[in-house]
Amino acid sequence: MKEVLYRLSVSKNTYSIEDDAGAALVMTALFLVVLFGFAALVIDVGLLYVNRLMLVNAVDAGALAGVQDLPYSPTMAITNARQYAMANGIDRFAVNASVEDDNNAVRVFAFRDVDLYFARILGLAKQRLTATATARVGTISAYIGVAPFGVVEQDFVFGEQYTLKYGPGSVPSYFRGNFGALSLGGRGASNYERNVKYGHQGRLAVGDWIDTEPGNMSGPTVRGVKYRIDQCQHYPKCTAETVVPECSRFMVVPILRDLDVPGRDAVEVIGFAAFFLEGTTRRGTDSLVVGRFLRTVVPGELGEAGDYGLKGYKLVN
Repeated sequence: MKEVLYRLSVSKNTYSIEDDAGAALVMTALFLVVLFGFAALVIDVGLLYVNRLMLVNAVDAGALAGVQDLPYSPTMAITNARQYAMANGIDRFAVNASVEDDNNAVRVFAFRDVDLYFARILGLAKQRLTATATARVGTISAYIGVAPFGVVEQDFVFGEQYTLKYGPGSVPSYFRGNFGALSLGGRGASNYERNVKYGHQGRLAVGDWIDTEPGNMSGPTVRGVKYRIDQCQHYPKCTAETVVPECSRFMVVPILRDLDVPGRDAVEVIGFAAFFLEGTTRRGTDSLVVGRFLRTVVPGELGEAGDYGLKGYKLVN
């Protein structure tokens, strides 16, 4: 009887151990599925994030490159937008650019198919990512780095030469003791010369009122202009046709409503224009500063301002 009970006990214990082993196997299998799921989440989602970031950077670069040709060269804007996107790792068949809003905006769209790894276990072998960027061009409403020359508003002609600063013997009859020089960030000839050389490093905006800087200031004018021309690093030296905004001979000046004020007095800024600095012209003791009118696009604040050929740009989405 004892032997029978012992055998029954052993048989019962053996059955329990085998049952636990089967349950552990099932749990292990379920755990591996969950583990692979987490691996897919961590590795593949991370892979998608990196590729998405690269895609966004590429379309942003393309839009910012293309918008610099607007509104004057929409065809070139599209070409440059695509080229810059491709230079940032986008396949040429996966990028498209278009000009919108009467040549005032460029839109870049791109996609990338990303091969997945662990997610294949869940039936996901590939994921398509897309990105879009739009950059807009508009009139400059504020600028840092303007030259201390005030030009009265007029109908500017692209490529024509204009006088940026006059002298006593050449000043227009409607000027009264002013020759086009401006007091920016301070008064006096030394401050004026510094602003000629480096540009005024304060922010100047449409609607600001600034003082004129009376006096011929022949020496500071000649030294300041010569310094800027000498700083041109391009060989041969830049021309109005080849100058770029990074060149020292590229000059942004405020456009004024008028200069018909006596001596030192306040004048209103109504816009900004860009000129290629050609140099100074001597007429007796006068030192005239001359430049050629440019139409170009630069980084800057956009807003409501008169259109004097100088445009700014920014990403809008």
